[in-house]
Amino acid sequence: MYGSEALADMGRGLAASIKNRMGDPLRRSADALIIGTGLTSLLGLAFWALAARWLPTEAVGVGAALMSTVTLLANIATLGMRNGLLRFLPAAGSGTLRLIITCYAVCAGAAMLAAGIFLAGQPVWAEKLGFLREGPLAVLAFVLGTAVWVIFVLQDQVLIGLRRTGWVPTENGISSVLKIAALPMLASAAAWAVFAATVLPAVLAVLFVAALVLRFARQAAALDPRPAAEARVPLARLVRFAAPDHAASLLWFATTDVLTLIVLHVAGAEASAYWFIANTVGYSLYLVTSNVGSALIAESVHDPGHANAHARRALAHSAQLVVPAAIAGILLAPLVLHLMGPHYAENATGALQLILASAIPQLFVGIGISMARVRGHMGTVLGVYAFTAAATWAGSWFALERWGLTGIGAVILINQSLIAIFLLCSGRSGLWEDARGWRSFPAAVAGLPRAWRQRRNAARSRRLVAPALAACGLPETSQTRLLTSDSDTLVLAASGAEGDVVVKIAISAAASRGIDLHAAAVQGLAAKLDGDLAALLPRVLHSATVDGNRVLAESRMPGVPATEVPGGATVAGAVLATMGRIHAATGRLRDIDEELLADWIDGPVAAIRQVYGLPGAAAKLDRLSAELHRAWLGRQVLTGYVHGDLWPGNVLVGGEPGEPCVGGIVDWENARATGLPDTDMVHWWLTTQPGELGDAVLEALQRPEGVRSGLARLGVELPNGSLEIEHVVLQTWLWHIAAGLARASTNRVGLLWLARNVGPVVRLFETDSPKTATGGLR
Repeated sequence: MYGSEALADMGRGLAASIKNRMGDPLRRSADALIIGTGLTSLLGLAFWALAARWLPTEAVGVGAALMSTVTLLANIATLGMRNGLLRFLPAAGSGTLRLIITCYAVCAGAAMLAAGIFLAGQPVWAEKLGFLREGPLAVLAFVLGTAVWVIFVLQDQVLIGLRRTGWVPTENGISSVLKIAALPMLASAAAWAVFAATVLPAVLAVLFVAALVLRFARQAAALDPRPAAEARVPLARLVRFAAPDHAASLLWFATTDVLTLIVLHVAGAEASAYWFIANTVGYSLYLVTSNVGSALIAESVHDPGHANAHARRALAHSAQLVVPAAIAGILLAPLVLHLMGPHYAENATGALQLILASAIPQLFVGIGISMARVRGHMGTVLGVYAFTAAATWAGSWFALERWGLTGIGAVILINQSLIAIFLLCSGRSGLWEDARGWRSFPAAVAGLPRAWRQRRNAARSRRLVAPALAACGLPETSQTRLLTSDSDTLVLAASGAEGDVVVKIAISAAASRGIDLHAAAVQGLAAKLDGDLAALLPRVLHSATVDGNRVLAESRMPGVPATEVPGGATVAGAVLATMGRIHAATGRLRDIDEELLADWIDGPVAAIRQVYGLPGAAAKLDRLSAELHRAWLGRQVLTGYVHGDLWPGNVLVGGEPGEPCVGGIVDWENARATGLPDTDMVHWWLTTQPGELGDAVLEALQRPEGVRSGLARLGVELPNGSLEIEHVVLQTWLWHIAAGLARASTNRVGLLWLARNVGPVVRLFETDSPKTATGGLR
């Protein structure tokens, strides 16, 4: 019984997994292309195995050379339209059919011209193919066959671009089966047998797909509200895309072909055979990423608003297939090559293993190149392939003489890794918005612990939510939803008898302290505020202890986080004006004395010193502390209740577009009853700048007037305008870092976070006279 239930659960899980995959257009298209490639490869292998049995050896050799020629000419004649169709068809709408016909006509004409040129020079470069010029019918068959083949090549891209990728393995599979079926019937055609058995099924496939395309194009036109003239893809735009892309594709094909010639010239024919097998097997994993990349282009053009998300999903999907296959291939490489002969295993194993390993960094390269095509960054596409060709040829020539075929594998692995690092660190990977340039990759890496914490918190919430709800007087059947949190506190939205509530569950002693500080802050501040300002604070409804940690239920404030509201400047102005009213309501003049400095500066600096222990860091932190002591001691300032973590995620906003109103201000665990109100305003400004806080602070210290002018544009006048803005920025940064260190003991900040947010600021204090780009803090 238990076994049958387990099998039933496995079946349901498998069915759900398949349903999810089929419901995702990107993964569905990618899987169809991968299946199609695998099916075509297997049937192609069967075709050549049967041809070797049914045809004379000479006919097989001539037929293979002839089809290699047709394939080469067709690839040249695509003129960059393979990716051009992928790039422009998904958005062509009523111009779909015109674009397809134009591409077919231009490429077919180019194929016939290329075939004619080849025939003209055939006695020079292909003496064994002289039968192609035996008569008008032979010439016509070769020229038209090449034209048909280029359309056969392009029609896969047409189906992908129309988001009908499921037809690709179908038509390729049927064509491959017909090839095998036609072969014995055409065996008497001698040298023409392979050509006829390949091209005639392609003619049927082209006619079949043309009927499908006509129907799909009409459907796309019917759904497009634009007039045909507006939907038409400008020829100049298509050429600007296709020309560099075609050059890049030719470079990629040449990279492998020239490399084979290098091996033949330097190491001889046997080494060339070993290399060919190793490269053919290893390159199969590159095709997986290539197929996923084709699906990615179509989906991203169709849905450009989520292009970066599509790229990340495409990378994950490719990695799920490529990484396990690469690892398995590396382990099994000697056995696979031994099947072809002991000499292959002896001479090609190292090269194959390194090529398989290179498929892992090539994941980032393949996805990055696909996204460059989506964005029209053709310089990136051409540059990557040009570097790949030059580095592979030069590096392989050098490595082959010293380390043999294994050296070539190492060159390929190094090249792919270098390109992947470049794309990631230059902001050209397509995985994130590239406005931050090189910062996008480190920022994403720094965000990995946050994503992992959120997944772990989701698992913890399932275990802790029931006792927490019971402790707060809420029924266990309450509907709950986990909200985002970067600390050791699980935050859930729930429904109770008193309306919508937020439940905070501490999972560490640090989080328990934070919950208590938050509760004390909102209750203490509410006693000082009246009317609409008091209504901006959450009300504490219940407080309890579960398993030694604090649990809090509070009223849920109206509105949505300001991070989700458009109109940044208008929203920021409304938020900061509201916060200014709270500062004014709780403000009082005070002289800054040593007691206040111990709270404002000495405590936070001591907390940073405990975790930031690089050589010389203590002396730099002492200089930073001395600088703020010198700037603040004896000054009379307006103090007041400060939030301490004022950023768009902690403010809820409602109202009409263009007229936002603040509905609530939450998460007061970093609040100070006697704080510097200016820091809330500066904190908002810093956290709304691109990149990490450390970068924004460094920029503010180097260009302090940018902070004042930025706040002025938001309608903000700092309460203590006589203070140097550099020192306010430093004080804001100091409180932010100290709060980040104190809010968690389980989900601690990592070394990368410290390096990006603490290091750039501390390094300014190398000497006793701290300097910035504008002349210094003094």
